[in-house]
Amino acid sequence: MTTTKPKVLVPRKYKNDIASDNAEFVRIAQMVDFQYYQMNGSENFKKMLATSDIDALWFTEEMLFYLEEPSAYVEYFPKSLKLILVPWVGTDFYDGKLLKEKYGITLCNGGPVASENVSDLALFLTLSSFRLTSFWEHTFRFVERGNLSNCRKYIGGTEHDTIPGGSLVDGTDELNKVACTEQKFPAKAATGKFLNIAKDYKIGGKIMESPTDKNALILGFGSIGQAIGKKLHSAFNMNISYTKRNGPISEDVLGFKATYIPSMDDESFWRDADLIVLALPWNPETEDIINKTTLAKCKDGVRIVNVGRGACINEDDLIDALDSGKVMSAGLDVYKNESQLVNPRFFQRWDVTLLPHIGSTVIEILQRQTAATVENIEGFFLKKTGAKYPVN
Repeated sequence: MTTTKPKVLVPRKYKNDIASDNAEFVRIAQMVDFQYYQMNGSENFKKMLATSDIDALWFTEEMLFYLEEPSAYVEYFPKSLKLILVPWVGTDFYDGKLLKEKYGITLCNGGPVASENVSDLALFLTLSSFRLTSFWEHTFRFVERGNLSNCRKYIGGTEHDTIPGGSLVDGTDELNKVACTEQKFPAKAATGKFLNIAKDYKIGGKIMESPTDKNALILGFGSIGQAIGKKLHSAFNMNISYTKRNGPISEDVLGFKATYIPSMDDESFWRDADLIVLALPWNPETEDIINKTTLAKCKDGVRIVNVGRGACINEDDLIDALDSGKVMSAGLDVYKNESQLVNPRFFQRWDVTLLPHIGSTVIEILQRQTAATVENIEGFFLKKTGAKYPVN
């Protein structure tokens, strides 16, 4: 008896981000019909979907750049479509509940594939936030041009200079306009008077200190949050606190000691943190969870790192807190409006490390994403046990 192979659509345009040499992919390719579709516009994609008989859609990164928002295509899905495969963690561009209840489509992601890589970057942003390394690199490269002695003259400074803005590229967009306006930049420590830098080890009034032995609060304690906690504890001996909707995790499972706080209303939840790391997904409950109200509950000089979703921070409130000193510094890899224009006010700041959403941008991730997606395909279509990493 001939068995029809499940048809998996793989849209692409200029690049392939599937590790087709992966042993599991090679094996399953004998049992699955992978249909590679060359994207050539949104309307053509809609027409193709509506007339196709695909069983699954392998979501590719290029779809975010060359097509409309993913939700724009849901009404064009063929009735045969039963599985959407997102190779990474975030799936918030789809309404999983709608897909399941109205269309009978299972939405799945890549499970814990990005945990190690995103947690690596969280450590980098933590260190940068405490040690202000982005300021140091910028000053060494572009301000003092390799003069180490001049760089050290900023230590002990509490004031700012106003410097002319500038942009490396021509343009008229809002970011370019902001970049070209005058900006604050730390002034060198005053000369001719005694400095007690043992007390004021600062740059522009911002304290440089080590993260070692400090308190870290992790918001979002799934696989990524747990990996972050483990690395912060082992690398810097940080004291880890967290909350989790379905309760605490034993130390035996975690592999390190961490304090579970049942409620964000607990007085100590925000108050004791020297560092807050966000590894949260976006949903209505997590949107703007960092805002002027929650920041007011924090100690003065708290540091913020976000490797989850940009929507979880009210960015204007964060910038105001950086100005007031409530937040000492921040390290960000994610932002609101990533598909359009990131808040241009961030690019005037020397006390924020900015990265372009590269938490899992390493070659190893492609092998793991491919393997996890293959597991979802195999479980759903071949073994009939269901996708391994469903999210709806």
